Amino acid sequence: MRKWQKILLSVLGTIIGILLLIVLVFQLSPRPGAMVIGHLFNGPIEIMDAATYEKAKPQVEVKRDIGYQSQYSKANYDLYFPKAQKGKKIPVLVWVHGGGYVAGSKEGVKEFATRIAADAQIAVVAMNYQTAPDLQYPGQVIQTEELIADLKNHDQGLDLKRLFFGGDSAGAQIALQYTATQTNQKYANEVGISQQLSPKVLKGVISYCGPVDLQQMATQQSDSLFMKFFVRTVAWSLIGTKNWQNSPLLRQASLVKQLTTDFPPAYVTDGNAFSFQNQGIALVKRLKELDVPTQGLFFDQVEKEVTHEYQFNYQTAEAKQCYEETLAFLLAQLGS
Repeated sequence: MRKWQKILLSVLGTIIGILLLIVLVFQLSPRPGAMVIGHLFNGPIEIMDAATYEKAKPQVEVKRDIGYQSQYSKANYDLYFPKAQKGKKIPVLVWVHGGGYVAGSKEGVKEFATRIAADAQIAVVAMNYQTAPDLQYPGQVIQTEELIADLKNHDQGLDLKRLFFGGDSAGAQIALQYTATQTNQKYANEVGISQQLSPKVLKGVISYCGPVDLQQMATQQSDSLFMKFFVRTVAWSLIGTKNWQNSPLLRQASLVKQLTTDFPPAYVTDGNAFSFQNQGIALVKRLKELDVPTQGLFFDQVEKEVTHEYQFNYQTAEAKQCYEETLAFLLAQLGS
């Protein structure tokens, strides 16, 4: 065998060995995949409608990185408070950021939080939480519980008797699951969450592209290799087992069957591509069966692709519609 052939075989063998090692690493732990997904989610924050954002900014005071008492890390939040309401007790929207449970931060919602605080004249608490796989289910729900306990112990001008919860992507599931525990005592006991709030103080919830019926993910088929990789990595990271499809925790984290008539009014939306639209539709269907006032915005009858987290791209007609409907929803619940 010639020298150059030996070199070529050696190079090919090394490449194949490296590829096999990479495959093995991805099979043994969710962390490598979570790092890849985290890199996708943790890019620079882009303001999508700069003119409207700059108009809203002077109307809102922002206090950043306020700590809350927690047994876990990343326990802080940003508080957006409309300046015109300073000195008054005002309603509050607690917002939980997305990022596939493995990434993201409160910084990702600063445009939305600034605008909605100015337009609805409510405070927004944009919380951080420790991500998976460092913290697994139900740790993020427990951190939401810890945040509420801290807000109740520190008077910051927030009217916690007029309280909304909302979130985008994974944050929507976390926010709505916490809300479900506050309106279903049996479910709260099962998850291990205390009931800190009366259903009467819960004025509404908002779900933007949330995986709110996680059991669908165990059986749902996708033609997208990325979506298969994403779902597998996220679920493994969050639930803590590679065999997540059969975990009882997956059923517990699925909200649709845990709802009661005490669940607050809801605004639910999702895109029709690379997202969880069917889960959102199932949530709306169940809430309407319970006679809970519910509004949904979906694109299942639209040919145009409306992708995951579409609602924050304010350059699109769909995002503008979603924002206007969200604002109207908040104002309607405050006026009811």
